[in-house]
Amino acid sequence: MENTQEIFEYLPLAYKNTSDAEYFDFLIYSVQKNYEAKNYHFAVVALHMIYMGIVYHYIYGIFRADKKRFEYILIGSHDFLESKGVKDFENLSWHNFSIINESQIFQFYRAVGISKGDIKILKKPVSERNDILHTNGKYLSSESDFEERTQVYLENLEKINEFCKTEYKKLFFDFLNDFGIEIQDQSEANEYLNQDFIKEDCVNLITLKELSKINKKDYPKNSSLLFNTIKKYI
Repeated sequence: MENTQEIFEYLPLAYKNTSDAEYFDFLIYSVQKNYEAKNYHFAVVALHMIYMGIVYHYIYGIFRADKKRFEYILIGSHDFLESKGVKDFENLSWHNFSIINESQIFQFYRAVGISKGDIKILKKPVSERNDILHTNGKYLSSESDFEERTQVYLENLEKINEFCKTEYKKLFFDFLNDFGIEIQDQSEANEYLNQDFIKEDCVNLITLKELSKINKKDYPKNSSLLFNTIKKYI
């Protein structure tokens, strides 16, 4: 389960909607309980849903980092999203991406330089998941089957995260530069970080650990207290 716990760290630390937190907590619970019961087949099904949820959240991060650029990425998807009731393309959420075909959604990662070959690797679990959901006599019966699948998911997420580091660094500095007044104390810094960055941009623990490596001298003067706040995630 070590790989699985690492995968969970790619989920956002906070969500804008309580229902989102409940949903992903349910999926985590489903993975854990099915694993404990040796129902490895359905543990993988739940884990795949978590994988796709993380995929959508990283695409949301790309959207947040540069909305104008994202308009070009959406070419070909506007009509489909509008047919599904999406009207405001300035305020998309991860839910909007979940209605796009799972295989096609990975093409959005071309925006951060992921190659065609790597995108093929990232979406391979989709076809594998489809195969185990059909009534065809196939099922994952062993712990090694489960561990093999989790390793693939983890490696894919590591790749996605590597290509999206620049996007989240931009979002972080947009957040830091947005203060009109100097933060008064550590408690206020904690509140700003949690509400205006972590929750607003659906940031995960892996990203915070990476951002914690930024030197204090690179922080804007009016946000220096946030340096101490983010260091706690190391």
